Amino acid sequence: MQIFMNRFASTFGVLLLTLGFAQQGDSATPGATLPDTPDGTVVVIAQQLLDHHPEIIWEALPKSYRTDINEITSTFAEKMDPEVYNRAFSLMMRAIEVLDDRKDIILASETFRSSGADGDEIRMGLANTQAYIQTLKASEIATLEGLGKVDWRQFLATTGAEMLEHAASIETDDGAYPLDDLETLKVETLNLSDDRATLRISSADHEPEEVEMARVEGRWIPAEMADEWPKAIAEARQALAEYTPEEMAAQKTQIMMFFGMADGLIEQIASLQTPEEFDAAIGPMLAPLMGIAAMGMMGDNEGWEEPEED
Repeated sequence: MQIFMNRFASTFGVLLLTLGFAQQGDSATPGATLPDTPDGTVVVIAQQLLDHHPEIIWEALPKSYRTDINEITSTFAEKMDPEVYNRAFSLMMRAIEVLDDRKDIILASETFRSSGADGDEIRMGLANTQAYIQTLKASEIATLEGLGKVDWRQFLATTGAEMLEHAASIETDDGAYPLDDLETLKVETLNLSDDRATLRISSADHEPEEVEMARVEGRWIPAEMADEWPKAIAEARQALAEYTPEEMAAQKTQIMMFFGMADGLIEQIASLQTPEEFDAAIGPMLAPLMGIAAMGMMGDNEGWEEPEED
């Protein structure tokens, strides 16, 4: 059971990570042409994202990457049990809704306070995620049947654009917005060869960062992505190959039982009225996870450094 769930989780995770880059066909984003230079590619993508056209990301992908994603999506939809997928998706959506609804109780609990996590960040994150899931719930990928038929270009142009528009409207504590960096983006080419380049990317609010780029099939993409893509896709294919409909059928009862227990926990959280009730009923189970989450969020702060004030 555990091995099967690990395979399911790893495969589904890779699939979800690649969804944001996927769509079918080779049609260009209206009004956008990617130049044959790494710095020009970054500038065009930034402008298209500012204009709420996330489908431009597809144009920046090598053709074989698109084929890989479409193949993985199709295979996943063929092998996955519809009831398991649909229940997993709805359970995840419900969990986020309940956590957002009960966030004041959770954040006031001793369990949360002792975790060291940032309450303001979690509050904002839950509110934003709640808005995103409302969009996803109405999208094609909410069911396995829809996932199997999805047109990723249309998905990005509609669902993706709606989510990006919401992200762009979020005001941070300092009065800025997430896409502000793109408006002041500066890109400089430091080194350039036939298939590799080093860019210096900066903005008004972030110090310069050097980014390695690689040319793959005529497309300039982050070198880290180019280096890791073959392995990630190979692992996804292997995970999909290792479980069969027969194995899924054999494990389905246990999986649905697990979902039932998770659903019970979620509804228990939904019924809580005070932080003390949360500590008594849920805290002992969630305390280790909250500590891990807090460490993860601290890790997310690594990267670009804020410029030092004079």
